[in-house]
Parts: sequence; structure tokens; C-alpha cells
Amino acid sequence: MSSDPSLFSLNGIRLFVICSLLTAMTNFPSGFSHTSVNTAVHKLNEYLNNSFTERYRPLDHEEVSLLKSGINSAWYLAQVAGAMSSPYLCDRYGRKVAFAISIAMMTVAGAIQLVASFTHYSEVMIGGRLIAAVFSPLSDAALILYLQEISPASLRGTMSSLYSTGYSTMCLLGMILGHEGLLGHSLSLLLFFPIIPGILSTIFICWMPDTPKFLLLVKKDRSAALNSLRFFQGYLPDQTLLIDSMEQHGKENQVQENEESKNESSVMHIIRTPHLRKAMLLSVSAAILTLPFYPILQSSTFFFTDMGISIESSQMSSSLMMVVLTCSSICSTMVIDRIPRRILLLTCGFGTVVFMCIFAVAEQLQNQIVAIAACFGFVMSYGIGVGPVIWSIPPELSPLQNRSMMFCLVYSIHSCLVVITNFSTIPLFMSIGAFSFVLLFAIPSSIALIYLLILLPETSGREIHTIINELKGLDEEKKNNVIICNA
Repeated sequence: MSSDPSLFSLNGIRLFVICSLLTAMTNFPSGFSHTSVNTAVHKLNEYLNNSFTERYRPLDHEEVSLLKSGINSAWYLAQVAGAMSSPYLCDRYGRKVAFAISIAMMTVAGAIQLVASFTHYSEVMIGGRLIAAVFSPLSDAALILYLQEISPASLRGTMSSLYSTGYSTMCLLGMILGHEGLLGHSLSLLLFFPIIPGILSTIFICWMPDTPKFLLLVKKDRSAALNSLRFFQGYLPDQTLLIDSMEQHGKENQVQENEESKNESSVMHIIRTPHLRKAMLLSVSAAILTLPFYPILQSSTFFFTDMGISIESSQMSSSLMMVVLTCSSICSTMVIDRIPRRILLLTCGFGTVVFMCIFAVAEQLQNQIVAIAACFGFVMSYGIGVGPVIWSIPPELSPLQNRSMMFCLVYSIHSCLVVITNFSTIPLFMSIGAFSFVLLFAIPSSIALIYLLILLPETSGREIHTIINELKGLDEEKKNNVIICNA
């Protein structure tokens, strides 16, 4: 309908820069905090031990490890509560309001952790971290909706893939700055670092407009929607025609959804409506492919040292894996709209399963080099075609009025699965070795891949209303035939 900006045009670069900034704002609090304290592990252990020593008694090594494990897992449990409340803010008050609230509250949570670092009350620090975890899904949901709704169909995959690229980049930044030679020598300095970017990010979000689709279809403000479209994509020919097209398809989908919903709650509507239920199952199946990434991200050094590799080599390998992940994510951003996303996800998802199996066999045969190489292969496959694709699936398979609820429902299920598998991975690894990855991840991923192979539609370069019609069992040709017959 209108001329879409190409990625390397001035307007395309403008959109790319804005999306990159939004992605960095969202992922900085979570990605940075996860890996910076992992690198500065001795300072965190020292703080936790001193906290209990001053008030109770010293903690032994196992107690400190158990406490840290509980803190890491509590993050994902708190995300469930945050995820289920996120659709209300995103849908009722808008993506912009939800985005601003989430970033502001995560900045406040960072300030609470900073204050706690000057005291002996580690519970306050844990409380601040849980507050950040509650608001993290809200920022993720708002970001994904922004990336989907401000991008033309031809660039939607590229912009959505920035979510994964931003996370891996912020994780790498946190890992680097967490070294003792930089910020890792001081836990307080490390906790202070995210606060200033958080304040600046909140100001930027309050200044920018909401998404064009929300302003048009929910707020019914055509003028504001057109101004928003021009803010993100620049001035392009026929943008008023694009607004007309968005409004027409939005009204058609809204009428259909209102006829189907029958005043049900959003969650029950998703579960009971066949095409939305199919979209949810496809999204959860895709999310299953990400589960082995989290124990590798958080515990790869432990896995390597347990295999008999020196601590120095293990730490170096873990750091290099983050570099590979970041480079892979950047490569994915450049090719994701040139390769069908269905093929990219299925191929790289199959690759992750193969590399997990190689890792398990090599660990049992005590071949350390092959085992490490398999982990690098897994991270590369994940960074190219799994991480950048899976979180764009829920909104691409959902109409506007169900989009945020779909994302947050899948996000909640995913967080629960992460908690279960994270708690199980290390005990199973210590019991049966790397075959724990086959039982926990490779087999479920294989089942998920078969389901995706059979039912996942292609989304690359297609308008969302046509994808939804395919899920309903209707394509444009069938719709036209129905119209002709009725006429």
C-alpha cells in the first residue's frame, strides 16, 4: 500500500536506531545484572556472607551457593506475577505508559539494591531484585509490541530480532564490566552503574509517542497515529493510505474477535478460541527451544570445571561464548528478513538439539575439546535462529486486542519452565553428567520441533491479519470466494 523504508535508507536507519535504543533500555537492567554479578561472583559471595555473619553466623560454601541459586530462580518466579499483570497496563493505558512505568520501577529497584549494598541487610537487596523481576516482563512485553507495531512488514523480523541481540549485548557488557579490573572490585559501583541509564531511558520513553496501531485502533486518533508513524519511520509516500488499511483490517478483526469472545476473560478467550489456542501452543513450543540457553548462560563455568577443565579456561570459555552469542545475534539481525523465519527457526532449532547430544556424548567420553566446541555450536545456533525469532511469534500470530495477553501468557509459561529446568539441571548434571541435557532439553525440543514443522505458518514479510486468517483455516483466496458466493 505504501512505500516501506529499506533498511539501509535514511528512514530505515532511523527506525533501526530507535529500535536499538528501545532494546538496550529494556535489556540493560536484566542482562547487565545477571552477568555482571556472575563475573563479580566473589564480591557478591563476600557481601552475602558478611550480611549473615554480622547478624547471625558465617555461611559455608554450600549455603552461599544455595542462597545464590534461590535468588536466581526467584527472579523467574517473580516474572510470572509481573507477566500476568502486564496485559492490563499495555492494553488499557498503552504501550508507552507500560514501557515508562516498567523502566522507571526497574531503575528504582536498582537504587534499592545500591542502598542495600551499604548495609548488612541482604534481604533488602533481594527485595530490590524481585521488584525488578516483577516489572521486567512489562518492559519486555512493551518492547516486543513496539518492535512489531512500529515496523513495516518488510522489516518486522529485523527489528524484532533486536530483542535477542540487545539481551546478548547487555549480557556481554555486564560480563565485561563485572571484571575486577573495571567495576567488579566494588559491588556498590557495579549496582550504581545502571541507575543513570535508567533515568535517561525513562525520560526518552516519556518523550516518544505510543505505537501507531494502538493510537489508531484503540485510541481512535488518526492524527496521532500518523504522527507516530512518521516519528518512527520518517516521512514516506502514501502513509495516509497505510493508516486507512490498518484501520480497515483492525475493524474487521475486532468485529470477528468481539463476536467470538462472548465477554470471556482474555486468558479464557485465548484457551477456548481455536486459532488463538493454536497460536499459544505454537508460541510455547518455540519457547521450549530456548530452555537450555539459561543454564548454559548462568552455569557454563560450573559445567566445564566439573568436567575437569581448569577454572581459568572455564571462565575464558564462558566469556568467549557470550562474544559468539552477540556476534551470532548481530548476524541474525542482518539476514532474518532475507530468510523465511520458519526455515530459520526449524533449522537452527534442529542444530541446538544436535549440539546438545554431541555435548552429552563428548562429556561421557571425557573429550573436553569436543564438549566445549558443542557448547559454542549450540550458542551460535541459538543466537542466529532461535533467540531472535521465538519472541516475535506470539504477537505475529495474534490480533491487536489479544497481542499483549498472548505474549505475557507465553512469557509466564516460559518463566515457569525456566524455573523447573534450572532447578533440575545442576543436580541431574552432578548425577548423570551431560546426559541431563538430553533428558531435560533435547527430547522436549525434538517434540516441539516436530509440532512446529507441521503447524507453524510462515510469518516473514506477511501482514499479521493474513497470518491470523491462515491459523483460522482461511486464506485470502477463500475469503474472496465466500464474498463472491454471498453476493
